[in-house]
Amino acid sequence: MTIRGIAFDLEGTSIDVEAAHHGAHLSVAAEMGLELSYEEACLKIPHFIGGPDDKIYEDLLELLPRDVRGGVTVDELLARKKMYYDQHLSKIAIQPRPGFEAFVRAARDMGIRIAIGSLTDRTQAEHLLKESKLIDLFGKSHIVLREDVKNLKPAPDVFLKTASVMGVSPSEQLVFEDSPRGVQAALAAGSKAIGMPVVLRGFAVGALVDAGASRVFFDWREINVAALIRNLA
Repeated sequence: MTIRGIAFDLEGTSIDVEAAHHGAHLSVAAEMGLELSYEEACLKIPHFIGGPDDKIYEDLLELLPRDVRGGVTVDELLARKKMYYDQHLSKIAIQPRPGFEAFVRAARDMGIRIAIGSLTDRTQAEHLLKESKLIDLFGKSHIVLREDVKNLKPAPDVFLKTASVMGVSPSEQLVFEDSPRGVQAALAAGSKAIGMPVVLRGFAVGALVDAGASRVFFDWREINVAALIRNLA
């Protein structure tokens, strides 16, 4: 297998804003009378790590007493989540994970094409890309977002699209993901996937392996691009 292109998920994988997402989810749950610790949420809400948000709130509604969830919709919870997310996001630095930019530049220097493949909506993604300055590293033509695809992960659409914009075959594409659904989407596209979790707990790592990740790394600074590509060949 020759790797000619690498696609990166945005949130979590490239930019760690998971604290803002998770804090917002817990705030919404608390508002609904469901006080959960982070660990409890990971165990009781199947989609808590990696989303997508609508699935998280479908899970959350199932945990609520019937008389409480009867008059509540997923769309209402999503609106509440956005409010809390903006509050949490304002308190954290929006920047690439340590070593990410160096990894991307090293890959590009080897002649490997690069792209972002994310199901983050365009408004939110453009804010993150601008604040982190990753927009300058990738360029708009190599960024695929939620509005650019029909079916969401674990469907392969987003990574079929990243391969297309890079001008490579999906089988020549390597995908970095922090969620099991993202790994499944990469494999469904015919690409290999590497896990890059933000949540450094056994269950999160195990979920990436179970989803089909070829390798799992915890820090961009621990990866030698040339050695990784050579070992995947």
